Amino acid sequence: MKKIYFLRIGLEILTGLMFLIFAGPVFATTVPGAPTNVSATAGNGQATISFSPPANANGVINYIVTASPGGARATGGQSPITVTGLTNGTAYMFTIRAANAAGTTGPESAASAAVTPAKASEQPIGVGVSIGAIHSGQSYTFSQYVWAIYAFSMKVAVALATLMVIYAGYKYLTSRGDSGAINEAKDILFSTLMGAALLMLVILVANLAGLEISAPR
Repeated sequence: MKKIYFLRIGLEILTGLMFLIFAGPVFATTVPGAPTNVSATAGNGQATISFSPPANANGVINYIVTASPGGARATGGQSPITVTGLTNGTAYMFTIRAANAAGTTGPESAASAAVTPAKASEQPIGVGVSIGAIHSGQSYTFSQYVWAIYAFSMKVAVALATLMVIYAGYKYLTSRGDSGAINEAKDILFSTLMGAALLMLVILVANLAGLEISAPR
C-alpha cells in the first residue's frame, strides 16, 4: 500500500510540474500592446519598417508587419523589419502587431505614412541634382550624372539666351537704319528663339518618355 501511495504522490507531482511548464506561460503572459512610431523607407521592390516596441513588451517574441494593399507580410524579433515582394510604383502603408510566446497577437499599430517602392534608376532626378551635389560625395547612377550635366547646361543656356536677346535688342536700337546691323540683330534673335524652342522640345520629349526633368518632389 505504501508503494502505491508514494507512486500516486509522485505522479501528481510530475503532473503538476508538467502543467506549470507547458500551461503556465499561457496564463501568465498578457496580451502585448501595439507598437508605436511606425515608419517606412522604400527600396527596390521592398520597404524597411522601423518602429518602437509596445509599452508592455515583456513576453513579446515576434513582430508581424503587414503591407496594404496586397497583404504582404514579414516577421522579425526587433526593429527594423524588411517587407519584400512589393510592386514598384505602388504606394504602400504598413501596420505591425506584436506576438507573445503563447502565440497571442496584440492590437494593430497605427499605419505608417505611404511609401512607393521603385528602382534606383526610376527615382525622379530633376534639375535639383546639380554639379555641386555630385562633387559633394553623394552616390549617383550613370543616368543621374547625365541628367545633372544636362540640367547644368540648361541653366547656362537660359542665361546665355537672355543675354543674346538683350544684345539683339541693343543692336537693333543702335542700328540707326543700318540694314546690316538690323539683319544681324534679327539673325541673333531668330537663332536664340530657335535654340529655346529646341530646348523646350527636348524637355517635352524627355518628360513624355518618363525621364522626369522637373524640380524634385
